[in-house]
Amino acid sequence: MEFRIFVKDINKLGTIDVSAIYTRLSWPDSKSDSSIQKELEKRYVTPTPGPHPEMAIALIWCNGMLAGWVGTRLWPEKFKGEIITAQTLECFVDPELRNRGFARLGLHALITAGAIKREKPVSVYAANAVNIAKQCGCKTVLLCEVT
Repeated sequence: MEFRIFVKDINKLGTIDVSAIYTRLSWPDSKSDSSIQKELEKRYVTPTPGPHPEMAIALIWCNGMLAGWVGTRLWPEKFKGEIITAQTLECFVDPELRNRGFARLGLHALITAGAIKREKPVSVYAANAVNIAKQCGCKTVLLCEVT
């Protein structure tokens, strides 16, 4: 198997990346105002004037196919009764390739690139992402509701 991982700014994705994430590698009809589809719509599908929030995204390619992505951005979350700025851990892996470590590879790439700091709080939005973050050495992992 051939793997390639690219860490990019979401504002600088290629057409193939945007198309694959928007149509195949995201939850359809997400009700969240912060979903990856809505972020791509603002930047690429129906561009709206920015500036748009920064978001680093690790694109995981396997055998020439975009297999998944892991992204992070700063986001307000409630922690110990206060609002803090947490680093998000957002990810999606092709359903046929799940449970093979692709999300961990992407998270490690973001950590290595300095986009995620292990010692700072990380917010996740799915229970299985808690273990991924902890396995990659993140110290404080918050399981949050999608807003």
